[in-house]
Amino acid sequence: MYANKWLLAPLLVVLCACGDQGGALRLDTGKVVLPPTGDTSMVIDSVATTTIANIHPPLDIVEQLRRDFTANDLYYHECMAAPKKCDVTRISAPNSPQRADLTRRVRDFSVANIQASKGSGVARVRIDSLSIIDAKNAVVNTCSYNSIVMVDAGTTDSPLDDIIFDDTVASYLSAWMLTLDNGVWKASSWTTSMTKFNVDQCGFPKP
Repeated sequence: MYANKWLLAPLLVVLCACGDQGGALRLDTGKVVLPPTGDTSMVIDSVATTTIANIHPPLDIVEQLRRDFTANDLYYHECMAAPKKCDVTRISAPNSPQRADLTRRVRDFSVANIQASKGSGVARVRIDSLSIIDAKNAVVNTCSYNSIVMVDAGTTDSPLDDIIFDDTVASYLSAWMLTLDNGVWKASSWTTSMTKFNVDQCGFPKP
């Protein structure tokens, strides 16, 4: 999909969503620094810089990583709203812990009629940094906030028989490992370094 001029060179390039004066792009040794990204409203650590080769991945690959991560996160929340319609292969890497976890979650939620309650809350995510590790692997660090309520939707389409399954309100600092699969970045695993309940540690603007 992209020219592989840099595939054979071992590198780790950290791409931080840090602001520069006027929002201009600034290139430093070992870094590609991008303008700030606005938080994305959705229903739903940093890696040390080590440069072995003095080259950078093309910026279009970096932007593809950003776009794919955002699209995958949006689709994940579509899955939570309608688990029975979810295609886990769209957003999880083959043979990965994320594929196994998401497959199990979607299956269990489908059987129990558990789903996100429409209009029950908000979820926001901010990309804090993107790290291209090599031609097939990357890390995306995020801060997210979620107040969406998960319910047992019962046997009817009416919300009147819904039973609250999970109404946790929390914010998370997370690191996502992504793998390039058939030209699309998909999650292979993730870890959370800090979770805070009933508070927005990301500092998103109030709705």
